[in-house]
Amino acid sequence: MNKNTVLPCRSPALCVVLSAMALSPGASAQQQQPGSPLQQIEKVLVMGEVMASPNQIVTDPKKPRQPLPAHDGADYLKTIAGFSIVRKGGASGDPVFRGMAASRLNIITDGNMLLGGCSSRMDPPTAYISPQSFDRIRVIKGPQSVLNLPANATVLFEKDQYQLSEAGVQGDISMTLAEFNRKELNADLTSGNQNGYLRMSLSNASASNYQDGNGNPVNSAYDRWSAAAELAWTPGPDTLLMLSLGRSDGESAYADRAMDGSMFDRRHISIKARQDDLNDWLSRIEGQLYFNHIDHLMDNFSLRNFTPNAMMPFPAAMNPDRYTRGGKIQLDLEPAINWQVRLGLDNSQNVHRNRMSMNQLMMPWQDMLRVEDGRFDQWGIYAEIDYAILANLSLFGGLRADRWEAQDQRTMLRKNQQLSIDNPSFGERRQDTLTSGFVRIEQTHNQHTWYLGAGRAARFPDYWELLGNARSGEDSPSAFFTSPEVTHQLDIGWLYQTDFTRVSVSAYLSDVTDFILLEKQQAMLPEQVRNIDAHTWGGEVSAELSLTEKLTLETSLAVSRGTNDSDNLPLAQQPPLEFRISAAYQLQNWHLSGLWRLVDQQSRFAAGQGTIAGLDSSASAGFGVLSVNALYRPSDKWLLSLGIDNLLDKTYQEYLSKTAASVPGFVADDRISEPGRTAWAKLDYRF
Repeated sequence: MNKNTVLPCRSPALCVVLSAMALSPGASAQQQQPGSPLQQIEKVLVMGEVMASPNQIVTDPKKPRQPLPAHDGADYLKTIAGFSIVRKGGASGDPVFRGMAASRLNIITDGNMLLGGCSSRMDPPTAYISPQSFDRIRVIKGPQSVLNLPANATVLFEKDQYQLSEAGVQGDISMTLAEFNRKELNADLTSGNQNGYLRMSLSNASASNYQDGNGNPVNSAYDRWSAAAELAWTPGPDTLLMLSLGRSDGESAYADRAMDGSMFDRRHISIKARQDDLNDWLSRIEGQLYFNHIDHLMDNFSLRNFTPNAMMPFPAAMNPDRYTRGGKIQLDLEPAINWQVRLGLDNSQNVHRNRMSMNQLMMPWQDMLRVEDGRFDQWGIYAEIDYAILANLSLFGGLRADRWEAQDQRTMLRKNQQLSIDNPSFGERRQDTLTSGFVRIEQTHNQHTWYLGAGRAARFPDYWELLGNARSGEDSPSAFFTSPEVTHQLDIGWLYQTDFTRVSVSAYLSDVTDFILLEKQQAMLPEQVRNIDAHTWGGEVSAELSLTEKLTLETSLAVSRGTNDSDNLPLAQQPPLEFRISAAYQLQNWHLSGLWRLVDQQSRFAAGQGTIAGLDSSASAGFGVLSVNALYRPSDKWLLSLGIDNLLDKTYQEYLSKTAASVPGFVADDRISEPGRTAWAKLDYRF
C-alpha cells in the first residue's frame, strides 16, 4: 500500500493544480453579501447538501464536487449522504440508497422514466444521464410521495422551465481536466425572449484507464457524448408548450466482466404542456408524452484484446435494446386556502429485445434478427394532498394504485453456453394491481422542524428479476411468477437551522414482505430469484457549522442495516457505515477545503446473495481517504476549482464493488480497486 506523503508531480494535470495553489496571485477580499455566513460561501460540494426540507435533498449538479465525479448520474449521487455505488470500473455504476438499488430507486429525467437494456446491468439508467445538463437533482427519501412509481427513494433530474423576462442569450460552459487523461466539456445554452426559447445541452467526456494507489491499471476507460434540445413556446407567464429531443452514445470498459460496453445509444423525444392559474381552485394542469429508445452493445473484442477461453472461444457480441413510452396528466387543485391536492394518471410501456452472436467472425451480430423477449405495461392513478392544520403544523398524504401486465416471450432459457431448455412460462401473461401510499406530519417551531411519516411501496418485479439472464424461480426454471415486493416504512427526522448552523437527522425502519432476493447456487448457472421477508433500518446525519466568518465545518454520517428474516442472515448488499468530515476556509478570493472520508469495515454479508445490481462475496476492510480542493472566483462569470482526490495515494476497495474479472493486462482481485491520487481542475464560465 502506497502511503507517500511527498506528492510527486507525476502528470501535467497534477503540476497545474499544485502550481495554481501555491503561486496564485493575491486578491482583495470580496465584499460580503447580505445573509448568513452559510449562504455567503461558494464552495466545492463534498457532502452533497444538508436536507433542506423533510425527507428531501436538493443539490446543484453544475457545482464542482469532490471526489471528482465521473460523467454520469450515479457518480454525482455518491456525494449525498446515504448513497453508494456498485462499482464496475470508471463509469456506469449502479446507484444504491440505504442499501436499495435498481428499480427500488425511481430515476426520473424531466418526467421521463428511463430503463437500461443490458440484462446484466451494464447500463443502469444513470449511465445515460449527463448531470450537468440539469438544473437540480432532487432526492425524495423513502416512500413519501405517490407522484411517481412506488420505490424506496425517488431521484429527479430536473430542468427549469419558465418564461424568460427579457430577450437574450445565457448559459454555462465548463471544462474539466484530470489525471488518467480525463477530459470533459459541458455546455448549457439558452436563447430566446418572452415568447419562447431554445435550450441546448451538450457534453463530451472521456478518460483512459485509471491506476490504483499501487500503480496497477484498472480496465475503466470511457468515451461518451450527449446532446439535447428544448424548444419552448411561452406566450404568457402561465403557459408552456415544450418539445424536447435528445441523443447520446459512447463506450465504456469494465473491470468486472468478460465484455465491455461498446455502444450506449439513447434517443428520446418528449412533448410537455402546462397551464397555470386557470381559476380560483384549479392552479395547474400539465401533461406529458415521452418516448425513449436504448440501443446497447457489449462485446469482448472492440475495447480489449480478445483472448479465447472455454466460455467464449470466439469474438462475441450481444445487442439488446428497449423501447419505452409513456405519459402523464396531473391536476393541481386548491379547493380551500389551507388545502392543496394533486390528482394524476400515468402510463408506461416498454418492450425489450435482444440479438447476439457467439462467433462474430462467422455470424456478425449486425446480420442477426432482433427477438422480443418481454413486454411490460403499467397504468397508475394517484392523489396527493397537503393540508395546513395550523400555521406551524401540516399533514401530507397520498394514495396510488397501479395496474401491471407483463408478458414472457422467451421460447428457450439459455442457462449457459452449453445448456438451453424450454421455457415453461413462454407466452404467459401476468397481471397485478398494487396499492401504495403514505402519510406524514410536520411541525415547525422557531429554528426546528420535526416530521414523522409512514409509507407503503408495492413494487412490481422488474425485467431483470422476471426475465433477465434466464434466472430461475424457487419452483421453476423461470422466475416469471416472482411475487411483488411490498415495503412498509417509518421515517422520522429533525431539521435545525440558524445563521451559523444547519443540522438534519433522518432515520428509517422498514419491514419488507416478499423482498426479491437473488442467490447464486451453482457457479455455471444463473442466479435463483426468490421472495423472502426482511427488515432494514438506518439513517443519515448531516451538519454544517460556521465557527467564524471564514471557517466552516461539515460532517455527515450514514448507516444502513438489514436482516434476511427468512434465512436468518444479514440482508445482502448493505453498505458499511460511512463518516465524512470537511473543513473549509475562506482566504480572500480563495475557498480552501479538505475532506476526510472514513468507511467502516463490513463484516455483515451473505455470500452469493444480493440483487440484480450485485451479490455479496466476502467481508471488506475499512479505509480512510483524504482529499483537498480549492476554489477561486476571479469575477462573477468565471470560477476555477482545483482538487486532489486520494491525496495520500491509498489503495482501497469499496464494499459495494464487483469482483475484478480476469482481463488480459490487468490485475484480478476480490474487488475493483479505486483510483489512486488524482489531480483535477475545473473551469466554469457563466453568462
